[in-house]
Amino acid sequence: MSSWIQRIAPAARLAGAVVLLTGAVTVAEAQALLRVAMAPDVSPADQAARFEPLGQFLEKRLNMRVKWVPVASEAFAVRALLNREADLVWLNGLSYVQAHLRSGNKVALLVQREEDQTARSVFITTAGTGIRKLQDLKGRTLSLGPVASTSDHLMPRSALVAAKLRPDTDLKQLSLVANAPAIVAAVASGKADAGALSQETWDRMVADKQVDPAAVKVFFTTPAYTDHTWATLSDMDENSRKTIAGGFLVLEAVAGGRGILKQQGAHRFVEARSAGYGMVRAAAAEAGLDQ
Repeated sequence: MSSWIQRIAPAARLAGAVVLLTGAVTVAEAQALLRVAMAPDVSPADQAARFEPLGQFLEKRLNMRVKWVPVASEAFAVRALLNREADLVWLNGLSYVQAHLRSGNKVALLVQREEDQTARSVFITTAGTGIRKLQDLKGRTLSLGPVASTSDHLMPRSALVAAKLRPDTDLKQLSLVANAPAIVAAVASGKADAGALSQETWDRMVADKQVDPAAVKVFFTTPAYTDHTWATLSDMDENSRKTIAGGFLVLEAVAGGRGILKQQGAHRFVEARSAGYGMVRAAAAEAGLDQ
């Protein structure tokens, strides 16, 4: 086990039992320490291991210690940032919009995967349902992900509203499940007539042969929107923000960088801009989640 994993694995194991791991950090320590958090999409230990190469790279690039701060959900990723329990946090689009509002517009965007500037969600069904367009969902059952998910819940819900469907009354049942694989499983098993999830996740599941696209098919793809981003509080020193962002932006060109990018599901990182979140802001406001 590497020294990095030895350092963060105990905290990662604790994340399953506690919602957020925090610790007192003195001013002197804070100047030489970058605390990084991101909501888990796999087990805390697996995510910590995936973060290892990026953490090592940032330590060398920034010449400072990088500490992994495990959090249990998107909500606690936002809390970690706003409570200054983490300095650099990976947020999905909805979480960024909420954090920006709750902080009084004091959240600063740094970088995001290029793919996150053109994120989409897909609606899926099986051939036997006869569902071919969103309007066909009226009176049917639909499976979505957690309310905190931009791609598996918020933007699919926004697509329903745009199609003149009222999610809470026009559907026979709207069921919420834990994650994208559970959405696909619900549709494949017939527990739900249709489901919606991130196109990125759907494409990965198809590539990994976790789903048969001949049996479960896409019948609608949402317009593109902006999703995940790395963010800090805006009162972090501007030079520090630029240095951190610069580290991500050069990953393509440094030794081992392409491997790190692959682990992060990115071709490259690009500068993130607040203006890109217009669609997510509008969807959050319509759903009453902009707070």
